[in-house]
Amino acid sequence: MRRFVVRGMGLVLPLLASIPGVAAQEETVIPDDPTPPCTIEFIPAGPELSGGVAGVLADAWPSLVAEIELLPDGRITMAESFSDRFFVASPDGSGGRWVGRAGEGPGEYSFVRWAKPAGERLHVFDPMLMRRTVLDAATLDVVRTNRLEPIHFRGDAVVLDDSSYVINGAMYTEERAGYVLHLFDGAGEVVRSFDEIPIVMPGEEPIRGGWRILEPARAGGAWSAWRSEYRIDLWNPASGVLRRSLVRNAPWFLPHNDWGGEWHPERPDNPVIADIMEDSEDRLWVVVLVASDRWSECWVREPPSAHPEAPEYTPRAGCPRFERRIEVLDPEAGRVLAAKTLPLNFGLLRLAAGKAFSVVEEEFGPATVRQWRPALRPANNSQGRSLAC
Repeated sequence: MRRFVVRGMGLVLPLLASIPGVAAQEETVIPDDPTPPCTIEFIPAGPELSGGVAGVLADAWPSLVAEIELLPDGRITMAESFSDRFFVASPDGSGGRWVGRAGEGPGEYSFVRWAKPAGERLHVFDPMLMRRTVLDAATLDVVRTNRLEPIHFRGDAVVLDDSSYVINGAMYTEERAGYVLHLFDGAGEVVRSFDEIPIVMPGEEPIRGGWRILEPARAGGAWSAWRSEYRIDLWNPASGVLRRSLVRNAPWFLPHNDWGGEWHPERPDNPVIADIMEDSEDRLWVVVLVASDRWSECWVREPPSAHPEAPEYTPRAGCPRFERRIEVLDPEAGRVLAAKTLPLNFGLLRLAAGKAFSVVEEEFGPATVRQWRPALRPANNSQGRSLAC
């Protein structure tokens, strides 16, 4: 599909989709704004959660937290990196418990990649067993399980209802190769594949990456944020129709092929979208990882290796390679409402259901999770007057 990009605030362009019979979409180009009308605040929304809270043993608390979600009753789920279980914590700090164990039976897992709440259910995705397990969100009892069509998991998944969900990944079949979003039914079979990444010959335009961050849209459908460019698409998964796209015209985030080339202290990684959230006012909160000022310090030179793909440099543990920039977008007005670069020690990991969670991890020991309520406040202009958000 040919895209026409015109610079200007709130400019909306009608585009024809590349799939025959698909309705026209809209592309909104959002420019930089040196004086956005709002500022971002993080208001404490509960006690710090860690292995030291009452009722939880220090050695039974999560350490390497990879994902955080919010259950309907306010409890918090935490999935570790490459673990066969996940943790459910009380937001008041009164305790928590592990859910799951190693195995292949009901309530058993090999690798809990995502634990996604939707209504009265919690959907646990296991890429090793290629299986989804549906739990009662209140009791955490197993309701049912289903196998998944073989898929290589990538960035994210979103549950649309009790029997419909989208997984971002790759399927290596003739009819589905090149598509990066796949709509599954309750039996674990693919109903539709969409968001095709065109295959090009060497020397042609670069192939954009297939990694997506997903978020349910309040008006229906799903938001899909790219990692390789500042682009957020709104899809109707049932029909595979791309309803609209938001493209952020930011000179500090040029399109690229995912993370970039070989690691080197003189070549900072490209910026990537790490998380998105739609709030109750239909605004989009976007978290972007950008190379920090300390990037060049964060590398260890490895001894020479005979292996042709061995890296010359590897990341130094604990060094802040990235800083997190958070922006709030107004999709309808086509503008940036607020932007903020967070302190390196803030540790923002997840925006979910109107809350934010930051994680501080020691090299050895349990993680500390901090709970926040993100909010917008009117900014003051140069004359000291408050501007409306």
